[in-house]
Amino acid sequence: KMRRYGEGGGTGGIEGYGYGGSGSSGKGGLSGALEKKSDGRSRVDLDADNHQLMQLEEKDVVSSVATVLSDLCGPGEWMAMEKLHAELMEQYGNIWHHSRVRRYLTSEDWPGPESKGKPWYGLLMLLRKYPEHFVINTRSKGRVTLEFVSLVSLLS
Repeated sequence: KMRRYGEGGGTGGIEGYGYGGSGSSGKGGLSGALEKKSDGRSRVDLDADNHQLMQLEEKDVVSSVATVLSDLCGPGEWMAMEKLHAELMEQYGNIWHHSRVRRYLTSEDWPGPESKGKPWYGLLMLLRKYPEHFVINTRSKGRVTLEFVSLVSLLS
């Protein structure tokens, strides 16, 4: 097994391969540490970019939901999550990127008993993050729980 230059620290395994003695391996360790630091910084930048992209995606989904609700619901009306999901699938299922469809219109990204049989579970979790825009009404009958959603503007 060949080691990469500066890997593992010290001089073990480096001498005899033309990489120099202990003096240059110390430098190798230092450059390795600097590389790791810059990698860490770029990872933070990447995380920030991903976070920004997620926020933009969420806003776009929230906007789409608001459009569907305002088009199909009158003042004081609620829409079943099941129906909202069907409308979003019909209108956006072929437009949205497959990862967005998977995240908000299937329960693939949401393992657990609460998401079973509810392909709109991810969408429900998203809408709960925006109580200033959406009101969610949950009704339980025995073991069956139904969720309804409306826009705050339609209810006030």
